[in-house]
Amino acid sequence: MSRYLLQNSDMGLRLVDRFSHQHPLHISFSDAGFSYRLKRSGPKKEMIAKAVAVKPSLKVIDCTAGLGRDAFLLASLGCEVTMFERSKVMAFLLEDALNRALSDERLAEAASRITLVQGDAITLLGRQSTRSDVILIDPMFPIRKKSAQVKGTMQFLQRFIGKDEDVSTLMKCAMATGSQRIVLKRPFSAVELDGFTPTFSLKGKSSRFDIFLQ
Repeated sequence: MSRYLLQNSDMGLRLVDRFSHQHPLHISFSDAGFSYRLKRSGPKKEMIAKAVAVKPSLKVIDCTAGLGRDAFLLASLGCEVTMFERSKVMAFLLEDALNRALSDERLAEAASRITLVQGDAITLLGRQSTRSDVILIDPMFPIRKKSAQVKGTMQFLQRFIGKDEDVSTLMKCAMATGSQRIVLKRPFSAVELDGFTPTFSLKGKSSRFDIFLQ
């Protein structure tokens, strides 16, 4: 019996972990917490917006889509975002969430600026016919032994997706595209990625964005 099961529900597609009592993983861009964040977000309030240097029609590739919230936030601020997601299951969940957002007049405009592509970013980056303005990489890093365990949805996502072990290769591919700005999200106290020295960094309470300008 498979541990994970995709199910249809009244709320949309969801992923169930048969071996856990945790709530199923369900992606929504209309839940109360995220809706509040969208309402209060702005280029000067959101650190990711500062890291990307957001502006209307900015072309952004999000190499590690995950729950899609960073991409949706950037799209709500006017960016044209392409999301790469290598997990077919997560891509199904994201597609379902985007379709629901397109049917919601409050979210449709932002959702229309997002393109979802299922596949490995390392391969997909080399196939881009046009250069993006910004490449965003937010990998699932291993948790340090002294760090508290992540909770809720992110805990489920980490358990299902696992840890990204090919970040260095992904960074090399991103830089090879010629994009002028590469943004790498890191845990706040993590050492610099071996072989990559950022132009500058933006630091928050628990994470930071290392920015590489080319």
